[in-house]
Amino acid sequence: MYEPSLDVLFPKAWTGGPNEEIGKMRMRVGEGIIGKTFKDNKSFILKEFPLENYGDMNNYLSVLGSKELIEQFIKIDNRKLDIKERLENVFIDKVSSNKQLVLLFTEDSLNAEGVYRFTYEYLDMAFKMGKFSSYCLENDLEQLLVDTTRKLCKLQPRKEFQYRLIEENEEWLIRGVTSVRYNNYDNHLAIYLTLLALHNHAQATHQWYALDKAYISDSEIVIMFDAMSPRKIVGVGNLYVGLILTNNEIKEKVFSLEYRFRLEDEDGNEFGAIPEGEEPIFTIRHDSNLKSVKDKLRQLKNLEGFKDRIVELVLAISHSPYLSEDRIFAIFKKIKLSRTKYSPETKQAFKNLQEEQFIDNSLHIIKAFNRLNEIVTDVEEKIHLERLFFEVCMDIKKERSRK
Repeated sequence: MYEPSLDVLFPKAWTGGPNEEIGKMRMRVGEGIIGKTFKDNKSFILKEFPLENYGDMNNYLSVLGSKELIEQFIKIDNRKLDIKERLENVFIDKVSSNKQLVLLFTEDSLNAEGVYRFTYEYLDMAFKMGKFSSYCLENDLEQLLVDTTRKLCKLQPRKEFQYRLIEENEEWLIRGVTSVRYNNYDNHLAIYLTLLALHNHAQATHQWYALDKAYISDSEIVIMFDAMSPRKIVGVGNLYVGLILTNNEIKEKVFSLEYRFRLEDEDGNEFGAIPEGEEPIFTIRHDSNLKSVKDKLRQLKNLEGFKDRIVELVLAISHSPYLSEDRIFAIFKKIKLSRTKYSPETKQAFKNLQEEQFIDNSLHIIKAFNRLNEIVTDVEEKIHLERLFFEVCMDIKKERSRK
């Protein structure tokens, strides 16, 4: 059975090693765009973002850790396969022991079993029968589900979908399915454009970037970058201003680049914060084109303005860097009442922490947020938590301004 924890995490202590050479970006990342789902955009990307515009081909990108990031990404990426196919060329073979459909792609002579929520999502997208599939699987009616699906496939043979397959132990598994109108603004493109944009900005401002953390799976990336020169804020710690890149190739989400900051104390405690509601540097929907990307990437120059606002924010926190009991209670309450952001297991872990009273008003904000962040292991939940941290910081600033 496929295990979803093939993520790569670069800890903050990792120094990054050599940076990637500019000239190798096309071969190692850019060509991946051309060779996979981005064939239609090949000329546009290479024309609008030529590597020659970013300096000597033998120079290194001004992003510490970029070489290792790309190497780890490619290791995982080599396990993926995208198939665009009509239902007439997809045979519903059976239901596996894992309660997942097994499909035979007849044109490719390839058998693949679904993983995660594939069966529900596939049948719901194709025939609006996700709940029916759950009913059949819960009541040992697997053959009824197979027979019904086969009949519906014959009734709509020209219907077409895009399947994401991953290889695990020399077997192919179906990770997800999307509409053929869904453009895979895939992770190659996300990394390619972001690294080049950061390099360009670093060259203009003489401020290098470093990889803070990266979470890479077969379909999703979350990558956090910091400016390399932190600002020391007395009473708080080191302030790093940077960016967070997020992209998911198979879910109905956006490819986005957003501002982020991170505070770290002398003991290594830290927390990151992402502005909730702040205009991202850019977002690209998976059903849109790339015409506006170039202009949006220019918004990276606004990073300096964001940095000034964050310094002002952290200076306000420095006057009162401890959380009040009311504020601690409000944080736990927001997590508890959130309907979709945190799993039941995560909520229970926060409840246990609250009952232990480990987080109290004697704890510095960095230590408190560091402890809260340690509870969360899911990447999306970490992002939600960082948005909550930013909201709390803003509340502290507003409260101080009223005094």
